[in-house]
Amino acid sequence: MIQRIYEVFETPRPRVVDFCDHCVKPEDVAPFTTVPLRDLTAEQVETYWLRSGTIGDENFARYLLPRVLDLIAAGELDADFYWLRIANTAHQNGDSRERQAIEAYYDATPRAFAALVEECTGQNAPGERLAEWLRER
Repeated sequence: MIQRIYEVFETPRPRVVDFCDHCVKPEDVAPFTTVPLRDLTAEQVETYWLRSGTIGDENFARYLLPRVLDLIAAGELDADFYWLRIANTAHQNGDSRERQAIEAYYDATPRAFAALVEECTGQNAPGERLAEWLRER
Protein backbone atom coordinates (compact mmCIF):
# COMPACT_ATOMS: atom_id res chain seq x y z
CA MET A 1 0.00 0.00 0.00
CA ILE A 2 2.83 2.44 0.80
CA GLN A 3 4.59 1.40 -2.41
CA ARG A 4 1.44 2.29 -4.33
CA ILE A 5 1.38 5.77 -2.73
CA TYR A 6 4.97 6.31 -3.86
CA GLU A 7 4.13 5.13 -7.38
CA VAL A 8 0.91 7.11 -7.79
CA PHE A 9 2.36 10.35 -6.43
CA GLU A 10 5.82 9.93 -7.96
CA THR A 11 7.42 13.27 -8.75
CA PRO A 12 11.08 13.99 -9.49
CA ARG A 13 13.14 15.27 -6.59
CA PRO A 14 13.21 19.06 -6.73
CA ARG A 15 16.46 20.65 -7.85
CA VAL A 16 15.61 23.81 -5.96
CA VAL A 17 13.24 24.41 -3.06
CA ASP A 18 12.32 28.01 -2.42
CA PHE A 19 12.53 29.15 1.17
CA CYS A 20 12.67 32.29 3.27
CA ASP A 21 16.32 32.84 4.12
CA HIS A 22 15.32 34.88 7.18
CA CYS A 23 13.29 32.00 8.64
CA VAL A 24 15.09 28.88 7.47
CA LYS A 25 18.73 27.86 7.25
CA PRO A 26 19.95 26.57 3.86
CA GLU A 27 21.26 23.41 5.55
CA ASP A 28 17.71 22.61 6.73
CA VAL A 29 16.44 22.75 3.14
CA ALA A 30 19.42 20.96 1.53
CA PRO A 31 18.18 17.40 2.26
CA PHE A 32 15.06 18.02 0.18
CA THR A 33 17.21 18.48 -2.93
CA THR A 34 19.99 15.97 -2.17
CA VAL A 35 18.45 13.05 -0.25
CA PRO A 36 16.19 10.55 -2.04
CA LEU A 37 12.58 10.92 -0.90
CA ARG A 38 12.41 7.51 0.79
CA ASP A 39 15.56 8.30 2.78
CA LEU A 40 14.35 11.56 4.31
CA THR A 41 14.13 11.18 8.07
CA ALA A 42 11.15 12.17 10.19
CA GLU A 43 13.28 14.97 11.63
CA GLN A 44 14.03 16.34 8.16
CA VAL A 45 10.38 16.14 7.13
CA GLU A 46 9.31 17.84 10.37
CA THR A 47 11.53 20.78 9.38
CA TYR A 48 9.06 21.36 6.56
CA TRP A 49 6.06 21.11 8.93
CA LEU A 50 7.60 23.53 11.42
CA ARG A 51 8.34 26.04 8.64
CA SER A 52 5.57 25.14 6.19
CA GLY A 53 4.79 28.72 5.24
CA THR A 54 8.43 29.44 4.50
CA ILE A 55 9.61 26.35 2.60
CA GLY A 56 8.37 25.20 -0.79
CA ASP A 57 4.93 25.43 -2.34
CA GLU A 58 1.94 23.19 -3.08
CA ASN A 59 3.98 21.09 -5.54
CA PHE A 60 6.65 20.55 -2.91
CA ALA A 61 4.02 19.42 -0.38
CA ARG A 62 2.71 16.96 -2.96
CA TYR A 63 6.27 15.69 -3.56
CA LEU A 64 6.65 15.03 0.19
CA LEU A 65 3.25 13.34 0.58
CA PRO A 66 4.37 9.71 0.01
CA ARG A 67 7.18 10.03 2.56
CA VAL A 68 4.91 11.74 5.06
CA LEU A 69 2.32 8.96 4.79
CA ASP A 70 5.07 6.34 5.01
CA LEU A 71 6.45 7.90 8.21
CA ILE A 72 2.96 8.15 9.74
CA ALA A 73 2.30 4.47 8.98
CA ALA A 74 5.64 3.58 10.59
CA GLY A 75 4.77 5.60 13.70
CA GLU A 76 7.63 8.04 13.12
CA LEU A 77 5.38 11.07 12.48
CA ASP A 78 2.14 12.02 14.19
CA ALA A 79 -0.95 11.96 11.99
CA ASP A 80 -1.78 15.57 12.75
CA PHE A 81 -4.12 17.96 10.98
CA TYR A 82 -1.38 19.52 8.84
CA TRP A 83 -0.26 16.26 7.23
CA LEU A 84 -3.85 15.11 6.86
CA ARG A 85 -4.75 18.37 5.17
CA ILE A 86 -2.07 17.68 2.53
CA ALA A 87 -3.42 14.15 1.98
CA ASN A 88 -7.01 15.35 1.96
CA THR A 89 -6.23 18.08 -0.57
CA ALA A 90 -4.50 15.51 -2.79
CA HIS A 91 -7.60 13.31 -2.48
CA GLN A 92 -9.99 16.16 -3.18
CA ASN A 93 -8.08 17.40 -6.23
CA GLY A 94 -6.67 14.09 -7.42
CA ASP A 95 -7.63 11.71 -10.17
CA SER A 96 -9.26 8.36 -9.44
CA ARG A 97 -5.90 6.55 -8.98
CA GLU A 98 -4.76 9.12 -6.42
CA ARG A 99 -8.07 9.01 -4.55
CA GLN A 100 -8.02 5.21 -4.48
CA ALA A 101 -4.42 5.14 -3.23
CA ILE A 102 -5.22 7.53 -0.38
CA GLU A 103 -8.38 5.59 0.52
CA ALA A 104 -6.39 2.33 0.57
CA TYR A 105 -3.83 4.03 2.81
CA TYR A 106 -6.50 5.13 5.30
CA ASP A 107 -8.06 1.64 5.22
CA ALA A 108 -4.70 0.03 6.04
CA THR A 109 -3.39 2.59 8.53
CA PRO A 110 -5.50 2.75 11.70
CA ARG A 111 -3.52 5.65 13.22
CA ALA A 112 -4.05 7.85 10.19
CA PHE A 113 -7.65 6.72 9.78
CA ALA A 114 -8.50 7.62 13.37
CA ALA A 115 -6.95 11.04 12.92
CA LEU A 116 -8.85 11.46 9.65
CA VAL A 117 -12.16 10.73 11.35
CA GLU A 118 -11.34 13.32 14.00
CA GLU A 119 -10.37 15.86 11.32
CA CYS A 120 -13.51 15.24 9.24
CA THR A 121 -15.85 15.59 12.18
CA GLY A 122 -14.25 18.76 13.52
CA GLN A 123 -14.69 22.36 12.53
CA ASN A 124 -11.98 22.09 9.88
CA ALA A 125 -13.57 19.44 7.66
CA PRO A 126 -11.14 18.74 4.79
CA GLY A 127 -13.34 18.17 1.79
CA GLU A 128 -16.59 16.67 0.73
CA ARG A 129 -15.15 13.69 -1.19
CA LEU A 130 -13.27 12.26 1.78
CA ALA A 131 -16.15 12.99 4.14
CA GLU A 132 -18.47 11.15 1.74
CA TRP A 133 -16.02 8.25 1.52
CA LEU A 134 -15.89 8.09 5.33
CA ARG A 135 -19.69 7.99 5.58
CA GLU A 136 -19.69 4.98 3.23
CA ARG A 137 -17.34 3.00 5.50
